[in-house]
Amino acid sequence: MVDHVTEVANSVEAESRPKFRDAQILKKVMRESILTSPGSFLKSVADVDTMSEDYWDKEIETSTWAVVQQFDNIVGIAASQWPDKEIDYDIDQLKTRFIESVWIAPILRGSHMGERLVNYLMEVERTKYPSVSHFMLWVFEKNENAIRLYERMRFKRAGKHILESDRIELRYEYVVPDLSAKEAVRRSQANAAARQADQRRHGVTYRVLAGISCSAV
Repeated sequence: MVDHVTEVANSVEAESRPKFRDAQILKKVMRESILTSPGSFLKSVADVDTMSEDYWDKEIETSTWAVVQQFDNIVGIAASQWPDKEIDYDIDQLKTRFIESVWIAPILRGSHMGERLVNYLMEVERTKYPSVSHFMLWVFEKNENAIRLYERMRFKRAGKHILESDRIELRYEYVVPDLSAKEAVRRSQANAAARQADQRRHGVTYRVLAGISCSAV
């Protein structure tokens, strides 16, 4: 079994290696995610089409984008972003990250791969920033499948917001449990083993997208 710490370290290292194509990949997969999950995203396909490659490079540089890759195709994606300093002024910037844009290709839904992708994203983010202890996200009230996923992962409902379109967003929060060193290692190994099982069963790998250049936030 591949050592979990090495696996996560390699994922973080991959973020620092220039990969020009990852901006193109991100734009393509965001377009596909909106098409195959109507009503789940704030952006539209038209929005994505008008955004330049430089925009997506900036997204990669300022956020952590984890993907599930099957051969040359991206079949899952999830992002972790810093709180907005103006909108989220009451949230601890050092301890909190917002999870966004979680998507799994239709052919792999029902496999619990979304749960493993979010776990992977949180592990990578905490490896980069050990002070992070809270993860938050917004999900549309009518997105029942996503809500079931987050509640299965023990995210707790923490508020709601009504958009100008009258759509309702629910806020969920996950507090990283205070585990003993032994239990933390056990969970990490279990998560790594689950990802390796995905590789054997579906031919997928988990990785982090990297931009043309990478700057510290």
